[in-house]
This record gives sequence, C-alpha cells and structure tokens, in this order.
Amino acid sequence: MNMNATRRAMALVVVALLASLSLLTACGSTSSSASLPPREPPSGEHQLTAEDVNAWLDGKLPDALKNGDIPGAVVSVVKDGQVVTTRGYGWADTGASGGQPVAVDPQKSLFRVASISKIPTSIAAMQLVEQGKVDLDADISAYLDFEIERRFDEPLTLRHLLTHSAGFDEHGSLTPTTDLEAYVKNDPPAQVFAPGTTPGYSNYGMALAGYIVQRVSGQPFEAYVREHVLEPAGMTTSTYEQPLPKDMAGSLGPGYTSTGEEVPFEVMGDFPAGSLTVSAPDFAAFMNAQLSRSPKLLREETWEQMWSPGLGEERLGNRAKAGEMGLGYFEITRHGRRIVEHGGYNRGWHSKFELYPEEKTGIFISNNGDGNESSRTLRDDLAQGFADRYFPGETVKASGSKDSAEHAHQVAGTYVPSRTYWTTFLSAWMPAFSPVTIEHTGGGKLMLDEAQYVEVEPWVWRQVDGAGAIAAQVKDGKVVSLSQGPAFTLLPMTLLQQALVPVFGVCLVLLLVVTVAWPVGALRRRRALRRGREVGAPVPWLTRVARGGGAVALAAQLTWISLLVVIMANSSTITDGSFTWLIPVARCAQVLQALGMVAVIPAAVDLVMSLRRRAGWRRVTMSAVLLVALVALAWWAWAGNALVPSLGM
Repeated sequence: MNMNATRRAMALVVVALLASLSLLTACGSTSSSASLPPREPPSGEHQLTAEDVNAWLDGKLPDALKNGDIPGAVVSVVKDGQVVTTRGYGWADTGASGGQPVAVDPQKSLFRVASISKIPTSIAAMQLVEQGKVDLDADISAYLDFEIERRFDEPLTLRHLLTHSAGFDEHGSLTPTTDLEAYVKNDPPAQVFAPGTTPGYSNYGMALAGYIVQRVSGQPFEAYVREHVLEPAGMTTSTYEQPLPKDMAGSLGPGYTSTGEEVPFEVMGDFPAGSLTVSAPDFAAFMNAQLSRSPKLLREETWEQMWSPGLGEERLGNRAKAGEMGLGYFEITRHGRRIVEHGGYNRGWHSKFELYPEEKTGIFISNNGDGNESSRTLRDDLAQGFADRYFPGETVKASGSKDSAEHAHQVAGTYVPSRTYWTTFLSAWMPAFSPVTIEHTGGGKLMLDEAQYVEVEPWVWRQVDGAGAIAAQVKDGKVVSLSQGPAFTLLPMTLLQQALVPVFGVCLVLLLVVTVAWPVGALRRRRALRRGREVGAPVPWLTRVARGGGAVALAAQLTWISLLVVIMANSSTITDGSFTWLIPVARCAQVLQALGMVAVIPAAVDLVMSLRRRAGWRRVTMSAVLLVALVALAWWAWAGNALVPSLGM
C-alpha cells in the first residue's frame, strides 16, 4: 500500500514537472495540447475554421480535463469532406504505474470507443441487406444456427436488432471471451417485450447482428468489417481485434478509473457492440465517409434509410416524438438541425460523435478516464457547445399550453428503464438501484438528472439547454410509458417492484430476531435449570425444524447480500474473468432460498400446534413471526426471480 502510494506520488511529481517545463506550441491543426495554456477564443460570430475551432477547444478542454480528473482526450472536426482539426490533450499514459508519462499524440494515440462500435457493425449488416443476402424484416431464425427462446408470436428481425427494439432482457457475462458464437449461444437473454414496441438498448442484440454478419458472409466478423467497412472508409489503424495486434498495441495507453488507477484491457464477448479501437484521424476519415454517403460502403438511399426512423409512430405512438433510432444510429436535434450520432462508454473510456448530414459536418471526442462527478456530462457539453457556437438557433421554448402543468404532474414519478434486469435474480434489486425519478418543478416543467425540460407540444418535453427529450404514451388518461430518447423507454414502477427491497429488509430483521432468540432462549432455559427453577417443556422437534428452516432462509439472504456487495464494489472489474466464482455462490444462494421456501410447511404446522397446545405467548409469537417472514421471503423469491435457472451473468 505505501509502496503503491509512493509510486503514484512520484508519478504525479514527474507529470507536474513535465507539464511546467514543456510548453508545447500548437503545430497546425493536429497538435497535441498536453500542456497548452488556455487561450481566449475569438469573440463575435464564429466560422467553422481550424483557427476558430482550435481556439475554442484550447480554451475549453484543458480546464475541463483537469477539473474532471480525466487524463487525456482527442477531438476531430470535419466539414465538407475536409478535416478541420484533430487535437490531442493531456496524457495517453499518466505514468501512474511507474513508467514515463506519455502525452496524447492526436495522430497516433489510440482510443477505445465502446458502443460507437455498433455503427460499423450496423453498416456491415446493411451491406448484406443491399446484396439481398439478408432481409431486414425477415425473422432472424433464417440466419442463425441456434434457437432463441420466444415469448411473443411476432417475428424478430434485423430491424429490431438495429433499433434496439428486440425486447431482450439486460445481459452480461462474468467470463471474458473472444468467441462471438460462444457468446451469443451461452445463456442468451430472455425476450421480455414484444419486438418493435419497447426500445431498450441492448448490447446482446447488436452482438447478434454481428453474428449474423459472420454467419451470412462466411468470414469472421472482425475480418469482414475490416475488409468491407473500416479499410474502405480509410480507417487503417482501427480494429475490433482483442487483444490488439502487436503493431498497434504500443499506441494504446490505458484507460483510467475515477481515482486514477489503470483499467486493464477489457476483453468482451459482445465485441461487435463495443470493442472498436481507433485513432482520431481514422475517425475523422470515417465521419467524412458517412457524411459523403460513401458508395464504397453503401448506396445513398441506404445511408438515408439508416438515418431515418426505423420504427415509426405506428409502432411507438407519441413516444416517437422524443426521437427515434435509425438503423444503428441515434437521431436527435440541436437548434432544429438534424443530427445522427452515437456515444460509447467502457470502463475508463468515453466517446461520442455527432454528424450534421445537411451541413456535412461532424465532431468526435474520446477520452481515457472515467473522471469525477463533474465530468459526467463532458461529451454532451462539448457537443452542445459546438452546436451553440457554429450552428446557433433559438432556444427551446415552452408551448404555453394551459394543460402543461397537469401533464407534467401526471408524468412526474419514479420509473424503471427498459434496459435493466427483468427475469433474473438481479431483477429483485434493480428497482432500488436503478430507478429514474422525474420531478415536476412547476409551470409544466420537468427535471430529470438535473436537466430541465419544457413541454413543446402535448405530452412532449425538450431539454432547455441540450438535446434531451421526453415523450409520454398516454392511455385512458394514464401515463403508461415514456421515451427518454431513441433507445430508452421508461415504465412506471409498479407497487410490486417498490415492495421488493423493503420486504427483503423486513424479512431479514424478522429472521435475525427469530434466529437470535432461539439460542438466547436455550441459554435462559439452561440457566434456570441450574438454579433449580421450574421451566416449560423443551422445544418440540417440529419447532426446531421450522426454526432451522428460518436459519437457512437467513443464510440465503446473507448470501444474496454478500453477492451484491461484491458486484457493486467491483463493478469496474466484474467482467475481467476473476469473478466467475460468483456463479456457484449465486447457485448456493438459490439452493438455500429454495430450502427456506420449503420451511414454510413445518413453520405453518408448528404455529398451529403451538396454538393448540397453548404453548405460551413467547413461543406462539416467535412461531408466528417466523411463518410471516418465511412466507414473505417466499413471495420475494418468486416475484424477484431469485430461483430462475438463468443468472444473467
């Protein structure tokens, strides 16, 4: 511990010395600005030129990275087929592990862009659609070599995969793998929503699209995308490969946690959804390829199809007005201008790009640290600042409807996101750990994640100073669901969901009381016998069985709690392969839980017998408390899916 702290301190000293001694000047529009002093951006109207963009970025990002505890970042801006600028800031490697600090090289440093990986994957899938090898609206069973469990009769199509509307439960894996086939086939998630009805962001769905590309093309996914998407787009130093090829590995520094610790290279089985590694010049070339509707990748009409609503109001109703998914792309607006975009987040890596198709302009940012709480909105703030500076427009204005306040009052409440665990043991906890709360702040305004929204038309709210939107689906005068942007649906939290964690907590207390009271009573009895006092009859064997069942149920609860504590305490490393032992622990908890449910029978019989024997108020009370706790916990296990075979991890 002291040695590590010393090393970190020495590394920080080295960083500080280098920062103070190395005044690097900008070299054209592709300079690294690891230690550039802030400079004031030009005032007045702003033209989208290298000089103006560089001044704006240099005046904003160094302080933002410093204040947000983010080591480094790259930014690329393109317009009309040209690269306006490619800038690097901060450190690709802080030297925290003992090496020399390395500044971000905007031309060579590599960054992992996480879910932006879904865009080349979607393009690859649409290439096969263009070739007639895949039907966008045919059931995907025609292209798979395994069965996906269905809960609905509607076809499950590639369109649903690309619009995040396949209806899949959230899915994860504790076992890292680079075998795409093994990933999609091993314990696939359940289908919890009818296809095309409830958008819910799904990495598994996009990985499945990648597997279809692999199956139909006859090539490994990484090879197909490299040959048919990345290289034709000019991305010669980008790859989905895990680990990186030797000739690229030296250009990728580590990602960093919010406390500055290095994040190991994450190997992911759903790599079509998240493993892409790029350089800033490569991504600039990719943005230009998209904005020019490059025929090397897709036909012009296919580009427009990917950038258009993929489902439509006929499927989503009023929720479509909050923005819809295209085919792989998010479609949003800033200042009334159409934007297609995608963001990405992996441990230690955060990225975002936005394209303005009509203006043929794009911006890309990627940073290599989780940062502190103040940096949470860095990517969105930069994108909004870019729009404010170069594509200004009128601010969002409320509609002024007399019904706005009533609408806001009805929408305000607590919701569960569609992207959460619905069918595994984690579903018992998600309502407590991932609720979304929307507040009515008066005057028809809503507050969500500290952002303010105003109603711009009936049941549609837009963020005052950003691109966010909320749209409500109302049935019989009640809000049945909300759309929080293209791929995220919010569903009102039910009373059952609200009760899960409190019931678990009450049962924990009751079982602790009964379990502790048992040996305490035995000790009191033994002490009374030693003193020659008269005591009641010994505890019957049936009571002992019932209380033993209570102790087993309590052990199940403690095991669940321990499991959750480990998962939450190690959320940044939980998928690195070192926590596979949690699977047998979860199975053990399920066995204990099942035995606790069986214990309801002897506990019920024991209570009846205690009443018949008039066993005394203490014993009757303990028997009643035990039965109530076991029955309530049995309900929790059923309602919270604690015993389902699939663990979802």
